[in-house]
Amino acid sequence: MILFTDRSLPLDILDEPAAALRESIDPAALGDLADDIAVNGVLQPIGARGPDDRGHYEVVWGHRRTLAARMAGLTEIPARICATTYAPELARIAENFHRVDLNPREEARAVASLLAQGKPRAECARILRRSLTWVESRIELQTWPDDLQDGVARGELTMSSARILAQVDHDNYRGQLIDEAKRIGANANTVSLWAAHYVVDRERIIRNTDTIEAITSRRETFVVLCDCEVCRTQIDTRDSAIIRVCPNCKRILNEQQHEETAAPTG
Repeated sequence: MILFTDRSLPLDILDEPAAALRESIDPAALGDLADDIAVNGVLQPIGARGPDDRGHYEVVWGHRRTLAARMAGLTEIPARICATTYAPELARIAENFHRVDLNPREEARAVASLLAQGKPRAECARILRRSLTWVESRIELQTWPDDLQDGVARGELTMSSARILAQVDHDNYRGQLIDEAKRIGANANTVSLWAAHYVVDRERIIRNTDTIEAITSRRETFVVLCDCEVCRTQIDTRDSAIIRVCPNCKRILNEQQHEETAAPTG
C-alpha cells in the first residue's frame, strides 16, 4: 500500500519529472492555465515523491500545473507526497491519460513504458482503459519510420494513413507522399492508391530510371478497383468507404446480400 502525505510544497524545491510522457507543452494552453490559477488557485494537488538527498521532490503528475503555478507567481503548490521508493510510472500515465489527451506517439511511449515493466498487453489495455486493438496499434506505431511518427504526433497524418504509407520503403519517395498527403488532406483511400502504385512502380522509383514528374504522372492515372460489398459493382477504391457495424447489423447485411444473390433473374 502506498502512503501519501498531503501538504503544500515550495515550488523552488520541485524538480521536473525524470521521464515525462509529453513531448511538448502548448504555450498558449499553459498560459491559459496560469491565468486560471492566478484567479482560482491550484484546485487539484499535484503528485510528488521525495525528499531526496538535497531535500528536493520530483513531480510525478501535474507537471503542467507546476509550470503554470510558477508562471502565475505562486511560491507553493498543494501536493500529494510519497516516498522516493515509489515507482511513479503508473500514476503518471493514468494522470496524463485521463486529464489531457496525449498524441499517439506519446501514447505509444506510455504503452512501451508499461511493457518494459513486464505487463502483458491485455493488462496495459486495462490500465489505460483502452481496447487491446488500440494498444497493439500504438505498439505498431513505434515500428514506423520517424517521418510517419512525426506526422502522426503533429496531427498531420491519421493513424490509418500512416499505417499504409509505412509500406513505402523508399525514404525520399515516402517523404514526398507524406508532404502531398498533408497538403491535400488525403484520406486513407487515396493513400492506399498511392501505396498500390508504389508497389507497381517500385523498381523504377528505387533505380531512379524515371523522373519524379513521370512517376507522379503515372500515379495520377493509376486506378485500383474493388467490389462494393453490397451490390458487388466494381468501383474506384478512392470512392469507397469503410464502415463499422455491430455483429447483428453485419448478420442482416449478409442475409440481404445472400437473398439478392439467390434471387431469380428475368
